[in-house]
Amino acid sequence: MHFENSPFSESLNYDKIVLDFGSYYLCDDFFIMEVNEGEHFNWDKLKTLLTSLRSHYGNHKTLAYISNRVNAYSIDPVLWSYFDKDDSIFIAASIVSYRDSTYINANIEKQMAAIPLKRAHSLGEAINWVKNLNEFN
Repeated sequence: MHFENSPFSESLNYDKIVLDFGSYYLCDDFFIMEVNEGEHFNWDKLKTLLTSLRSHYGNHKTLAYISNRVNAYSIDPVLWSYFDKDDSIFIAASIVSYRDSTYINANIEKQMAAIPLKRAHSLGEAINWVKNLNEFN
């Protein structure tokens, strides 16, 4: 389910940013990303995303990231190695999978991630997990 069609869009305060390759919903301690159908999410797109996030949140904010995979797209799995760098603003991530193939890919991505990564079957499951992270309580 797309974030804007979910009940969470009515209960959370957020700002929406639309980039060439997807839409981002910026909440207080996390953001939700929905990449467009058929895209390949690579290093250049990650840099664009990071610039946008830092512009909105500043340089010292830490965030959780929810990948709401409502569309079929590919991701360069090497990008997960970035998240253990000192300048990464991401402290945790959740991948919401609506298809078996996406869930299987998330298993592989989880093995490559240096930050906590939760695989979820619904947007609600991912949001609840993020909201209960020790770093935000």
